[in-house]
Amino acid sequence: MQPNTVDTNWINQIFAPLHNPQLLQNIFGYSTKEPWFFTEFSFLAVFGVFLIFYAALVQKNTWRKLYIIAFSLFFYYKSSGPFLGLFALMIVSDYLFALAIQKSQGTRKKLLLWLSLSYSLSFLLYFKYANFFIQNCNELLSTQFTQQDLFLPIGISFYTFQSISYLMDVYRNEIPATKNVSDYAFYMTFFPHLVAGPIVRAKDFLPQIFTPQIINASLYKESLLRIITGLLKKLFIADYLGKYVDIVHELPSNFSGGENLLAMYAYSFQIYFDFSGYSDIAIGIALMLGYRLKENFDNPYAATNITVFWRKWHISLSSWLRDYIYIPLGGNRKGEFNTYLFLLITMLVGGFWHGADWRFMFWGLAHGLALAFHKAWKQLFPNPKNQWYSQFLSTLLTFNFVAFCWIFFRATSFGSAFASIEQIAFHTQWKDFTGFWLSRQEMGILLSIAAVIAFFPPNLKERFFQKLQILPTFTWIIWTLIALQIIIQFKDDVVQPFIYFQF
Repeated sequence: MQPNTVDTNWINQIFAPLHNPQLLQNIFGYSTKEPWFFTEFSFLAVFGVFLIFYAALVQKNTWRKLYIIAFSLFFYYKSSGPFLGLFALMIVSDYLFALAIQKSQGTRKKLLLWLSLSYSLSFLLYFKYANFFIQNCNELLSTQFTQQDLFLPIGISFYTFQSISYLMDVYRNEIPATKNVSDYAFYMTFFPHLVAGPIVRAKDFLPQIFTPQIINASLYKESLLRIITGLLKKLFIADYLGKYVDIVHELPSNFSGGENLLAMYAYSFQIYFDFSGYSDIAIGIALMLGYRLKENFDNPYAATNITVFWRKWHISLSSWLRDYIYIPLGGNRKGEFNTYLFLLITMLVGGFWHGADWRFMFWGLAHGLALAFHKAWKQLFPNPKNQWYSQFLSTLLTFNFVAFCWIFFRATSFGSAFASIEQIAFHTQWKDFTGFWLSRQEMGILLSIAAVIAFFPPNLKERFFQKLQILPTFTWIIWTLIALQIIIQFKDDVVQPFIYFQF
């Protein structure tokens, strides 16, 4: 007769996954080549678990803040691994610099500001631009400096600009330096905007730490709507258009002028739906946690001129460039010539921020010249006609200028960009579009859908979203299932990273 024993197999079954090296690697491993982002199933699963525990802490402000910081650091680690240490070092140094700046006066205060800005920018300049300067130095001066094998930490362009805005605002006495390092860490690490924007200002976000929004059914509906909208923009429109854009830009001279022209428009819509989709998801996730990020896009392609376009496109970046580059240089206070010069400098900085390549500098210069031209035009013709046809033509001209400039943004080189432009200018025939429609009908339909959405009147779009939000809760289950079915049907097996991850 066997002695009575306690069956412990069930305990081993529960904890068995913890002894599985592959599972632990999937959870705690990271990949700098495949960053963790919102459209990953693994992120959505982990975020679902995160929300369960978040619900228990939502009424405890300090614990809620620390919990979000911990998850945000984990989120960044999953994308950049050891570079999390570099990010943490910047957070601590900015916190200490801001306190020192606030306590100082006169020359010492200005010296501390420049020292803090130089320190923050040093990381961005090294990781993003070191090889660019080495390459150009070798070409111009016939030197033999060796280029470094550098990884660009995810989101470094965004969080560096956030760091600079905080230090500048403290220096200008627009906000007090936060006394609690966890408050500043929360502002810098908040994961919805961490790796690809929007660029959040401390004066807009820090007050929400102490008075977050009340999470209720209405807020959940709004957040869910933004997340679904962002996923549809990214997975249904942007990624699908990107397939065609990639094919054409691999070798533009192999395609007709019409196909290159359609690729120009396709990329214009791809980058808009990709980045605005990311912004929608970021805003939606932040709302779900009780925090509101500012809008980053406002129907930019419906702009009637280039100045209005930059008030509506990547609003967080364009307003940052205005407040921390253009206005400090002198804005429009130092004469007409200097105003144009400051516009060019500001847009060159904006172009260079996007990437260490002369193509981005050229893109920024083109937009700077366009802004200067429009400012001069307004002085010559201060009272433009507001008839519908003049507005239509202005919108058409502005959009085509922006779309043309996107060629340099997307092309792999100047040679590739000019090859595409040459095909458009000299080898475009009507039969190209007929052939495109016959061979790529689905792409043609999606391109048309993208254009309708991009140019849809914003007041009607806002009214439509308001109608959706007041629908009964049970109908949201249906809408969500329909949206998920569309995403599943059209998304690739391998989801493309968001375009602005590379910046």
